[in-house]
Order: sequence, then structure tokens, then C-alpha cells
Amino acid sequence: SRGTFVGGEAARRAASIVKQKILEAAVRLLPVAVNPEALRMRYDPAREDAVIFIEGMPGYSITLRELARKVWQKNWGTIAAVVSYRATSAPPSFTVYYVEVEVDTWTGKVRPVRVVAGADVGTPVNPDMVEGQLHGGFAMAWGMVFSEDVPYNPETGEPANRFLITDYKIPTAQDLPSVEDFKVILASTWEPAGPFGAKGLGEAAMNPAAGAICNAIYNAVGVRVYELPVTPDKLLKLIREKGVGL
Repeated sequence: SRGTFVGGEAARRAASIVKQKILEAAVRLLPVAVNPEALRMRYDPAREDAVIFIEGMPGYSITLRELARKVWQKNWGTIAAVVSYRATSAPPSFTVYYVEVEVDTWTGKVRPVRVVAGADVGTPVNPDMVEGQLHGGFAMAWGMVFSEDVPYNPETGEPANRFLITDYKIPTAQDLPSVEDFKVILASTWEPAGPFGAKGLGEAAMNPAAGAICNAIYNAVGVRVYELPVTPDKLLKLIREKGVGL
């Protein structure tokens, strides 16, 4: 939840220092006198490398690979930076879910049909990773709603389901909507305190999904779920008490 916001900002600051050191090294290696402020660094697909060049004079340039080799040959030391960063704010992320489910009123089994997830994470630094977190958050919410539980032995006080694989039931791909039925919408906003305008996601990917799933159950069969997990037998009992599907 805070990895990109805090760690990303530390990485950005460290990278900024390293970039400045690279430009200062380039000043010493280029054949013309120039200030670091006059240099630019850009990726060149033709060379498959970053290129440091003088603005307005692209003929005077050096690749990052060449620069690294010459810095090593001249024994100028390692180009590195160490940064310590402590965030002074915690801007909230916003997530909303639309969930459509089918409820079997004879077995209590619930099947996801479609999911639409919308999220405001500031500027999505890595949109694919954000989408993956939303898929993962929904999977965690599905398990929380339907199967995951930690009952305790009243005599020993120990967890009754001590083994993850055999006792603690988590959802699998067979329980979840397909990728084609899971749509993600990202709002591109700007968070001034975050790296490149980004903020975290983490818990916000899961928490609203559980409520949306329970609301979808209510929309389908008219019963409210107030206690989790709602296993098929519990849901079937609620359905029978409501008189649905009889």
C-alpha cells in the first residue's frame, strides 16, 4: 500500500542524484567544455542505450555504456546514491467495484459473472501492476466473503485450521471471473507528494470488493449478509428464511 508512494519516492530521489553524477562525469569525458545543465540524457532505440548529449549539439554525445566503462577505466569510483526518505503525508486512494453474481438458490453456491473495478491511484506508474493488484484484491475479497476463516479451538485457544492447503480455503482461478470479464478503469490524477504523481493502492484494492460482493448477493436474492464468511450452507439458510427460490 505504501511501497510505491514511499519507496518509489526514495528511488526517484536516489535516481535524480545518480543522474546528476552521470552528467557530471559526461562533462569530463566530452571533448568540449560544457556545464551539466546543458546536457540531456535520452534513450536511443538505434543504439539500444541511453545517450548523453549536448542540447543543440547532438553530434557531441556518449552512451551510458561508454560512460560507465570509461569511469571504471579511469578509476573515478562508483556512481551511486543513498537516500533516506520518510513520508510526511498519507494521501488516500479511492477504489470502487461493480460486481455481478449468480446465486444458486438450491445449493447456496455463488458464481462471479462480471467485475468492473475503478481506482484512483494518482498517476499509475505501472498500470499493469495496478490492474494486477485489483485482480488480486478482488480474489482476496472473494475468499474473505465465502471461505476464509480462522476458527479457534475453545479448549486450547489454537487455530483449528492450522494448515493453509488443507484447512484454510482460498479461492482459485476456477472460483474467480475470467480476465475477459474483469474490467479495470484507472483515473489518472496527480498526487504532489508522490513519485511522478503516484500514490498507493494496497488495501484499497480489497476492502470495497467485499462489500460489493455482498451487495450483489442482496441484489440477486434479497438477503443481507452481515457475518463472514458466508459459506454455502449459511447462505442457503438465509435464502430459505427469506423464502427465495422455493
